[in-house]
Amino acid sequence: MSFFTGHPLVRLWLYLILSIAILLSPSIAHWIFYSLILFLLIIHERVTIHRIARSLLSFFYFIPLMVAFYFIISIFISSSSLLQIGKEIGITIMKFMLVMATMNLYVMGAGNHSVFHALRSIWAKLNRPWKRVEDWFLYLEMTMRFYPTFQREWSRMQSTHKALGIQKNMGRIQRWKDMAQQLPGMVMIQLQKADDIADAMKLRGYGKLIPRGVGDPTPFTVIHLLIMVFISLSFIFIYSLAQV
Repeated sequence: MSFFTGHPLVRLWLYLILSIAILLSPSIAHWIFYSLILFLLIIHERVTIHRIARSLLSFFYFIPLMVAFYFIISIFISSSSLLQIGKEIGITIMKFMLVMATMNLYVMGAGNHSVFHALRSIWAKLNRPWKRVEDWFLYLEMTMRFYPTFQREWSRMQSTHKALGIQKNMGRIQRWKDMAQQLPGMVMIQLQKADDIADAMKLRGYGKLIPRGVGDPTPFTVIHLLIMVFISLSFIFIYSLAQV
């Protein structure tokens, strides 16, 4: 399995193709097969099923609203029977749950592998002096770096409020209102940090040498490209079996 997940780009391609295959799965047999692949990936990534199930809890909160909306639209627009509408709703929910589990597993098991670092390694090999591309890579890398920081600070602030008993007697709606009031301030703090980092990068000469170098580059060879092609053809073959 590490043969397909050792390189960041190959790993991302595997999860994307698996998610697309689940959405296009035409039969229950395909669901079972894709679920088996997902189970093997869970074992390989060393992520517990309990953790995957917890990541899907937020999805269950929206299921009643999604079902009601889809049901009402189907009644007025579609000529399907109630049994067919119920079957379509069940199929849609199952597909979305499997896709969400797949992508959540990708995030949980990502570790230190950086897709953007691998892409920058390929770009550095091309040696193209395009500053817009360098800015785009920098934007994505800074976004991915600031999000965990923002999440940690937000969790730390919520834990502090709970320790002080500030949110103890608040209902769910009141907590949402409180979060809406606190969120702009947290965003402004992160924007100020981003400005400070941008100033430091300018002082260090960012943009003077294009393209920038890559420390410890991630190699991408023809073997990795062939693996990605093999993954694509394998899922195409599996999907085509339903058409036979």
